[in-house]
Amino acid sequence: MSSQEPGNPTAGVDRDNVRRGPTPWAGGATHVGSKASPNQDALALAATSSTSNRSAIVAVSDGVSTSPHSDVASQIAVDRATDALIGVLTDREHSDDPGGLAQALREAVHSANQSIAEAAGDNSDGYACTLVLALLHRGFVIVANVGDSRAYWFGDDHTDLILTTDDSMAQLSIELGVTRDVAEAGRQAHAITKWLGPNAPDPEPQLGGFRVAGSGWLLVCSDGLWNYASSAKDLRGVWDSLSRPEGATAEELAGQLVDWANARGGHDNITVGLVRVEQATEGTPPPSDEPSGDVARDDGAASGAPSPE
Repeated sequence: MSSQEPGNPTAGVDRDNVRRGPTPWAGGATHVGSKASPNQDALALAATSSTSNRSAIVAVSDGVSTSPHSDVASQIAVDRATDALIGVLTDREHSDDPGGLAQALREAVHSANQSIAEAAGDNSDGYACTLVLALLHRGFVIVANVGDSRAYWFGDDHTDLILTTDDSMAQLSIELGVTRDVAEAGRQAHAITKWLGPNAPDPEPQLGGFRVAGSGWLLVCSDGLWNYASSAKDLRGVWDSLSRPEGATAEELAGQLVDWANARGGHDNITVGLVRVEQATEGTPPPSDEPSGDVARDDGAASGAPSPE
């Protein structure tokens, strides 16, 4: 393994084309696209090993291109947010409390922002990124976001939803009545109004979620994917067009989405995280004496709910 510089989690790490999956049902992929290195996107995943009571975390961050150390900021964001949440996966305290889960995500986002600020030191303008964080736990899907990285839900019942609301100039136009297609084609459409970093005026995340009522897929991505199919309907159309052989893993399917975006030019870094949600198992919490399983990180290591560093 390559050594890393203190405070720089990206030093010696090539993430231009990475595909990973802690379990067959939770995985992701990130690719630099047609842009020059480094990849300013970052991805982190964690999931319980239990197949009967699945819990998972997906974090995606997109570094702000005008910030010289945005690749560092994005990696810190996903790593720290995942570290802050990982204990929830085996913690029964919030199992039936969506408010408690949402608060845990909120605190994870603030922890990530604090870690970025600490890494930046006096270089307050050099570190900035988005963050979208999704948690599947005991029958709930909870999301938090700052910026314009997104979470989608593709239900087996053909329910298609964008679970997050962008912090962007395009979203402000949409809220004023401009259609999504027109708003997202505007010159300032991708200018974000909130971000993480030491100079962020408001790092407070937007929160949302739902109780799982049917099986489906939770998709988390950077704008390198949704730029080519923004609405839930359009991206669902892309999803339905994929070759999805029986037994295909979430990692493999995420890779197909990355390949699809690259085939259309790959004009930005592309990152996708996927979690398969099975309502029959996630909808009913286990008895209190049933273990939730070990937690597997995206590097394949497993441990019993490690503490944040």
